[in-house]
Amino acid sequence: MNVTETAQAATLRVVHVITGLGQGGAEAVLLRLVEGAAQPARHTVVSLTDEGVHGARLRKAGAHVHALGMPRGRLTLPGFLSLRKLIRKQQPDVVQTWMYHADLVGGLAARLAGVKAVSWGVRNSGAHLEKSSFSARMVLRLCARLSSWLPARIVYCAQAARERHEQMGYAPGKGEVIQNGYDLSRFAPDAVARERQRAEWGVGPEEGLLGSVARWDPLKDHDNLLAALADLRRNPARANVRCVLVGRGMAPENTDLLGRLAALGLRDAVILAGPTDDVPAVMNALDLHVLSSRAEGFPNVVAEAMACGTPCVVTDVGDAAAIVGEPERVAPPENSSALAKAMARALDDLDAQGRQALGEACRDRVASQYGLPVMLRAYERTWASLAPAESRKAGHGRKLMFIVNNPAFFLSHRLPLALAAQADGFDVHVATMDGDTVPVIRGHGMMHHVIPMSRSGRNPVRELGTVWALYRLLRRVQPRVVHLVTIKPVLYGGIAARLAKVHGMVAAISGLGFVFMRKPGGFDPLRTVVVTLYRLALGHRNSRVIFQNGSDRDMLLNAGVVRSRQVVLVRGAGVDLDAFTVQPQPATPPVVALMVGRLLRDKGVYEYVEAARLSQRRGAPVTWLLAGSPDPGNPASVTDAEVAQWNAEGAVQCLGERHDIAELYANAHVAVLPSYREGLPRSLIEAAACGRAVVTTDVPGCRDAIEPNVSGMLVPVQNAQALADMVLRLADDAPLRTRLGEAGRDLAVRAFDIRHVQAVHLEVYRDLTDGDRASTQ
Repeated sequence: MNVTETAQAATLRVVHVITGLGQGGAEAVLLRLVEGAAQPARHTVVSLTDEGVHGARLRKAGAHVHALGMPRGRLTLPGFLSLRKLIRKQQPDVVQTWMYHADLVGGLAARLAGVKAVSWGVRNSGAHLEKSSFSARMVLRLCARLSSWLPARIVYCAQAARERHEQMGYAPGKGEVIQNGYDLSRFAPDAVARERQRAEWGVGPEEGLLGSVARWDPLKDHDNLLAALADLRRNPARANVRCVLVGRGMAPENTDLLGRLAALGLRDAVILAGPTDDVPAVMNALDLHVLSSRAEGFPNVVAEAMACGTPCVVTDVGDAAAIVGEPERVAPPENSSALAKAMARALDDLDAQGRQALGEACRDRVASQYGLPVMLRAYERTWASLAPAESRKAGHGRKLMFIVNNPAFFLSHRLPLALAAQADGFDVHVATMDGDTVPVIRGHGMMHHVIPMSRSGRNPVRELGTVWALYRLLRRVQPRVVHLVTIKPVLYGGIAARLAKVHGMVAAISGLGFVFMRKPGGFDPLRTVVVTLYRLALGHRNSRVIFQNGSDRDMLLNAGVVRSRQVVLVRGAGVDLDAFTVQPQPATPPVVALMVGRLLRDKGVYEYVEAARLSQRRGAPVTWLLAGSPDPGNPASVTDAEVAQWNAEGAVQCLGERHDIAELYANAHVAVLPSYREGLPRSLIEAAACGRAVVTTDVPGCRDAIEPNVSGMLVPVQNAQALADMVLRLADDAPLRTRLGEAGRDLAVRAFDIRHVQAVHLEVYRDLTDGDRASTQ
């Protein structure tokens, strides 16, 4: 946590209301929040029942702990009145509740005590609720009815949980997802703990040991696990595998469990270890942890096991598959045969690769996506946004929200700007479609919001739904400045920002799209519609429109879409000159030509492939590489079949999606991009930073990325012959390649340095934050 966040944390007083403090996922998350907080004494924890196993640790961490002594699952009037009195006495900035009963009871007590800043914590996936207790089902239904009034925010542990609860009636405008974070200093590989725990269970150091940490509950589906174990042990090679069950109810007193073990012939194969307060030791002792549940939200035990270096097999429930990240270790729920096969594959991998190698990969995944600081920052930001204005740090009003269609694009093209804004004191939010890289965004301490956005734009109702969703998001978060990136976010986000009366707006025009590539001639209805949308989107009075090239700027100025005082010209998204450095050109032959980009028709992919074929027919000593992948959501995308055909022909080598771009340029001689039109192509400024000669087309954006005949060479658009001729010319002239590359690096230093781009954007953000917004939007 940085200094700004530490100061902010110290100003807030949070009261937590939770059903109990026994073993469980919600209880463990609460403990980690208190232990990891910068100022733990500001936390007050109220258990509706008793102090359980976590009360003492919470108190040791500096929290004030109160147990109201209500019977589990029941509300008593004296207990409720005591809770209301306690909250009124504490006068907290925020009341954070945990799980259904506490959400209802704690939320009502807080509102009656005069506290409106209530944040519900939903820890259940919402699936298979028929397996839950009657009281839990009734409380959930009542919470759904009250959710539009009682809480100010609803924090879900998983995206699937949010979607399912909103389908059941929870208020959709109040939800956000904060995935669990883990203390990697506590959950870590520990050979001593492994040996000690296995000895306590009577398990030898070389015996295969599976395990499951889960309470006795129908949703945990131990029947599924036991049936899979019996199936696994029918294989003679796995006949001696044992399993330990850890958690409440995992004891000889559980006659139902004993009967099931006996029926499956597993009584001697299963160790009933009961509950424990040393989960890290348990996870270290296992060779493989198995989650057999039929329903979960965000299962803590999976990430805890992986953090300890223990591989996991899971059922496909909640976010379990996303945590594991290995499809072959995921089985459908309630399918013991599939679970047994996944367990067998995981054990085979352990035999082949060793526990340490697999364990390191597991731990690295948890560290990169689910580290404790990520969760701490997310909760701190949520609480600070709900707290009364007088309790907030003054700088907290500087909210900046990026709206981008794709989370991966945000990380590749706008992350440095967001990090610079964060360092400057902005509270950064990011709104994108959902995707695998969302946890990486959260890992940088940024609040992420999922927005519904299609790639095609062919369904008008769905497109209007996107505008409405953006409007509601902006009204709820109330950013001071919104930064819109790529065409759809600019158009839809610009309209939504005006409707929501956002104080300031930045629109990044990184290319005007295929509509503006069409040759003018007569009335063009589609172009007219798009220009009208741009006028609506960019008409915000307190706004800046950032262009990457002069052609796009002049086109929108001449169309009356933007005003000159709005315009800011920044050449590209910038490049990290320390990451993209000049390396000596590889020895020749062959000379290596490299194109980096999405495999789209308007990127000039077909011309590139045809130029490679022409080169091959001449017998030229040139290798043509193509780094990128098809984009199925884009109508201009090439197909997988075409890529396979090109590889089979051998004229080009298709490398697929790559992230080691600097290394690719280090092993290439010429960077090629035959695009039809660009904003300012990132691939070319990265090539320039690496000191590589560039061949590109004479179109807006591409010609702005080079100094023609100085750092690169231009060829006519859609002309494969000219493209091949120019690449072969450079292949035959090493001194020219060197001169162009040196000039490219000089251009990158002068014009494309990410630090310069960051400085310009920060100045824009500050101006808009402090500037006056006109009353008419």
